[in-house]
Amino acid sequence: MATLTIRSPETGPPEVQKAPRCEVPAAGSPLTRAVLVGPSRQAVVLASFPTALYLSVGGHHDVLPVLASDALMLPTGTRLSAPGRDMAWGVEPGDIVTVGRSGIRLPDWRIRLVREWRPARVRAVPTLAAPGSLSEVVDLLSRRASTAELVDQASAVCRAARRGEDAEVRRGVQHLLGAGQGLTPSGDDVLCAVLLVLGGIGDPAPVALLGAAVADGWTRTTSLSASLLDTARRGFTVPQVAALVETSLGGNLAGVGESLTRVLAIGHSSGRDLVAGLAGSLSAFTDSRPNTPPAPFQAVNALETVPGQCSQSSLTHPGPRQWRNR
Repeated sequence: MATLTIRSPETGPPEVQKAPRCEVPAAGSPLTRAVLVGPSRQAVVLASFPTALYLSVGGHHDVLPVLASDALMLPTGTRLSAPGRDMAWGVEPGDIVTVGRSGIRLPDWRIRLVREWRPARVRAVPTLAAPGSLSEVVDLLSRRASTAELVDQASAVCRAARRGEDAEVRRGVQHLLGAGQGLTPSGDDVLCAVLLVLGGIGDPAPVALLGAAVADGWTRTTSLSASLLDTARRGFTVPQVAALVETSLGGNLAGVGESLTRVLAIGHSSGRDLVAGLAGSLSAFTDSRPNTPPAPFQAVNALETVPGQCSQSSLTHPGPRQWRNR
């Protein structure tokens, strides 16, 4: 509850009564542990939605999502047990809140970190599926991809990264990064998929090459999208996408079909854009697409929530680990 100020004509000066603040337990991600348990700091509210609150906690890509139980489980998120319908954040974009000391302090209530959850991560496959099996997966995914242009762009970037061609990688990133609408533009979703596929192959060199090109330019996209690109280059993503990447790399058509339905349900267009990136990346390991420069993806860049900051369901996991300050 908020602080109440009561003014009485008989007593003169206002009397301030502080009602007990509501405290909500939450689970924190190990990817944002340093921010959550470190010294108190100010954070800027980037965006507020019924199921999620996005906080800027440092550089352009340093975003802390606060997630209701029915929100998409972003890998850096702090997870609450209550659904979005029960949440009232009490803040708007541009407001300042406090993060640190195992908590997040909003104007009228406090989130207290009590345990840690394990975000989904794409694991390197022991054996990549044969080209013929991958071609079948590519055909299936391509039919549900957002656009053929994005599939081609993903394929070109993936091929260039595998060959170690820095100039070509950067040219592809230039075309894709920040291209599209919303908090996670289409081109960024494609780049996330490429990074995850390269990570699933188990070769760190292409991931490092593409990841560096993305990091050098991610101020051109939204803070949230830059944050997701940062986690993707380390292999972290939402569980639906991790499952689709792993089943695709293994050539498991039945698993791909099951995971594909869940990924397509993500966001307004993000699911289909991620599928485009995945289809294009996998085609780089087959002979299903010619090795020719694709046409640049054209899109209008996106919304702004906080100028200078955003220029543009529960998970199953191992038992809870106690959250302690170090």
